[in-house]
Amino acid sequence: MDNETIAARLRDLASNSPGRGKTARLRQLLPDVEAALAAGVPANEIRAALAEYGLHLTHRTFHGTLYRLRKQARSASMPQAQARTTVDPAGESALRPTPQNGTRPSVTGQIKSKEQLRAENPTLPMLQLSKLYAEQFGQPSINAEAIEELKRRFPQHLKA
Repeated sequence: MDNETIAARLRDLASNSPGRGKTARLRQLLPDVEAALAAGVPANEIRAALAEYGLHLTHRTFHGTLYRLRKQARSASMPQAQARTTVDPAGESALRPTPQNGTRPSVTGQIKSKEQLRAENPTLPMLQLSKLYAEQFGQPSINAEAIEELKRRFPQHLKA
């Protein structure tokens, strides 16, 4: 048996095997399903069309599987540079995103606005951008002891 014959048989199994799960079959059709949904076709009609060809999905299964496949597609399209994390020098694993250029603004001395950081890191989620923005300010200049001293010196008087 030559390699081309084996490869053709494997491709046929990959697309037409009756033992494939519903998720695998829907994954193969995902671009077409997304196009139909974007065109305004109701999900029930899409499910009916899939059922005509042997892919029977309940409403809940269809939407749950679609959600998972979209999530997988998003995470697969995320650049590897964005997925990098740094480890705290103290040895604690503080998983923080690093900017694309690899330098922390606090080290260079210039503080960037959130808009500038968003322009430099367009694919980072807002939460990570906020953390990156906060990291620019480094360590706080006041510690817990100093806060307690201020509380002692300037007590708050509650109004009755």
